[in-house]
Amino acid sequence: MDDITHEPFGSLRPVPPAGMPLPGQLVLETADLLTARDHLSRFLWPHTVIPTARRPQVAFRHCSASIGQVSMHALHYGAAVQIEAHPDDSYLFLVLLHGAGTLSQDGFTGPLNPQIIRAMNPTGPATMRFVAGEVNLTLRIPSTLLHGWLEETTGQRVPAPVYFEQHSDPGTGNAPGLRRFLHFLCSEFEQRTAGIVSSPTVCRQLERTLISLVMMELPHNHSAALDAERTGPAPGYIRNVEQYIRSNADQPVTLRDLAGIAGVSERTLQAGFRRFRQTTPMEYLRDYRLDLAHQGLLAGAVGGRSVTDIALTCGFNHLGKFAKCYRARFGETPSETRRRALTTTI
Repeated sequence: MDDITHEPFGSLRPVPPAGMPLPGQLVLETADLLTARDHLSRFLWPHTVIPTARRPQVAFRHCSASIGQVSMHALHYGAAVQIEAHPDDSYLFLVLLHGAGTLSQDGFTGPLNPQIIRAMNPTGPATMRFVAGEVNLTLRIPSTLLHGWLEETTGQRVPAPVYFEQHSDPGTGNAPGLRRFLHFLCSEFEQRTAGIVSSPTVCRQLERTLISLVMMELPHNHSAALDAERTGPAPGYIRNVEQYIRSNADQPVTLRDLAGIAGVSERTLQAGFRRFRQTTPMEYLRDYRLDLAHQGLLAGAVGGRSVTDIALTCGFNHLGKFAKCYRARFGETPSETRRRALTTTI
């Protein structure tokens, strides 16, 4: 426990304390542990911290950066310490960059090293022990982000809070994609110019990518459901909406109406259709109406039905928009389809 280890972090070379991540994002340096505790409790879980060696050489350093609502914290205490943390409504994820340590929570105790990202669930207190000179990178992700991502991805309400599983050191490490992505983010924040992380639009996408990697690469109690969603059929709420569209294509229909039929939020419905149908609910409705109109023009030409009559019957009230969408889908105007049908039947 007292030996300093040097292990790779993703594709990073070993990181000494003097070269800890996010150097340009310094928040606090102090030689007082109480000051460090009070300061860091405002950013992470409330906690106590005590030195575990005589005459501790405290050299606390905290650098921090945020991607949306996700915050990253590079931490160095200098001295060997023990931390007792009490959860709030967030998850913490810790990867050691330099040194050695252990994490204990919910009856599990495991080593901390740069090959493993450890999760701390908001279910009970966690104890961390760090040797002198240790450096770590800790992520804080609000529970609402993880649960919102899970609901949007599966299209179902989350039946139970996410609980990340703890495991012994597998030797080869875990979550390689997540570790590489963290390395990339830290590198971006270290640029002289803020680069892509200065764009709010890009940061929203980076936040989503980060959460996706956490949820897909770290095992938890919903991992099996995510695996099933990737390979299984579309959930029932999507099929219900499709049936409703087929039965009511001629009626005024809004996204809110479809979400009500599905029993999920509009955002979840949109995500479900993109995932399983590679389109959106309203695009699915539009294309179904266009297909009906196409069939109607082919079959109704002999009966003398006009393009306008068929368009209105299929739920299109804006004839100019109907003609534009129709041509984009079928490569000809509605009138051309009608004339072609007449020529074929004569």
